[in-house]
Parts: sequence; C-alpha cells; structure tokens
Amino acid sequence: MISQIKKLCKDKNNEDAYYGFVRALDEGKDYYFTKKDFDNLPIDEIEIGLRVAFTANEKDSGQRFATNIKIIRDQATENNQRSLSDDKSLKNKIDSQGYQALLINSVQQIKYINEPLAFEDSVFNLLKVIGLNKIFQFDRDNQAGKADGFFIIENLAVMYDCTLQKNFESFKEEQIENYINKLNQKAQLTFNIKKNDGGITPKTIPLTGKNKQVWIITKGESKEISDFDNVKVKEISIYDLCEIYKKRLSDITYDNEKLVNDFIFIGK
Repeated sequence: MISQIKKLCKDKNNEDAYYGFVRALDEGKDYYFTKKDFDNLPIDEIEIGLRVAFTANEKDSGQRFATNIKIIRDQATENNQRSLSDDKSLKNKIDSQGYQALLINSVQQIKYINEPLAFEDSVFNLLKVIGLNKIFQFDRDNQAGKADGFFIIENLAVMYDCTLQKNFESFKEEQIENYINKLNQKAQLTFNIKKNDGGITPKTIPLTGKNKQVWIITKGESKEISDFDNVKVKEISIYDLCEIYKKRLSDITYDNEKLVNDFIFIGK
C-alpha cells in the first residue's frame, strides 16, 4: 500500500526512538508505526507528508499498524507517486490540523540548512512568515562586518545578523559594538536593500523612541548577551522563532502586540 506520513513524534522516554501514523486512504483509522517498522531509519530522514510504501495490518480490535515501511524516492515508483498525488481520497483526508502540521514541519526544515548564505536567506523568510512586514535584507556586496538585515514592528527596532558558528561572541564582538553604535548614534538608520530586479536602493527608517535590539540568530539557545547604552544584544535561536510561528498558527487571537511581546521577552 502507498500513502503518506501523517504524524511523527519523538519518544519522550527514549531520545533515539519515535512513533507515528501513516495516513489511511479510507474512512478507517490511520496506521500506527514505530522506528523498527521503518527499518530503524533515523528520525532526521523522515518527515510529515513523506510518501511511503508499507504493509497494512489490522488487529481484531480494529487497531491498524504499518510494517515494512519504505520511502518512495526512485524513478521506478514514479507512476505510483503520480497515482498517489491524484488520489482524491488522500486529498480529502488532509484536514486543517494536518495542513497546519505540514506548514509547521516545512518551517522547521531550516534546522537542516548548513550553508551560510542559504541560512541567511532562510532566516529572512522565516521572519517574514512569522508576521513581519517591515523587514529588510541588506545588500550583500561589501557585506563583511555588516549586519544581514533589519526589521521594525510597532515600537521594536531590531538589527540582526545570522551565523552558524557556535562560539561567535569573541569574533563578532567588534561587529556587535558597531551594530549598537549604528542604532544609537542617529535618529534614523539608512541602508541599502535588495530589490526584486536584483538592484539595490537606499532605505531610511526613523529610530526615535524605539526599543532597540541587536539579534545574533543561530541554531543555539536564546539568551541575553548584554544591555549596553539602551540596546539589548541577544542570541536568538531559530528553534524559538519556529515556536513563535507555531504559536501564531494555533492561536487565533495572535496579533502584532503578542508578536512584539514574544520578541521582547525571547531569551529571558
């Protein structure tokens, strides 16, 4: 049988184990599976929405479980994949919760990005889908020593820099001081941003009366690094940003006020 992974969870009692469900194509229950049913494949190689072939089993109690699960990847199964994508019964089985889970899972894929420029672009996209409209990615030409971008929401103004380095504080110390000075020395901030056609254009943002922060966005843990001259410097984890995105989707009352509040208190 061919279907998709509907749910995937880590085992709270065993960090190497996991369990989940394969989506049923009929009106019956979904198919339960564990790591052994996936031939002990690491959880990092599995994701919600993944197409799989499996053996369907059902107990007398009505409980269903999947065994001999194989990921559909190769060209030989292209016809089966096309058949699956055209199957209306599968499409009709995706409800709002399943769709929300797919959205959250897609955003969380940022943790697998290990190329610096791709990470920088992906952070920019993540911040946009979280709900930022006034966010600007700086021009990369002659970018050495400069920040990656800037955003402003309500009373909060943030200059951010992305890094995959685990121990960044020592080699970014001078850069961080430069970011603080830029935010503090002027009533407005002017910088070059990228345009859709590939060109650049200057942008000026007023800073008077704003709550100013510098973010170093990493794959580490969020924490406050310093509070100097009324500018907070924080390490911001992509995992916490993903959690904010998850909260935004699950809370129908989530608005800019709540987003700013989460941003201000992240890392405390």
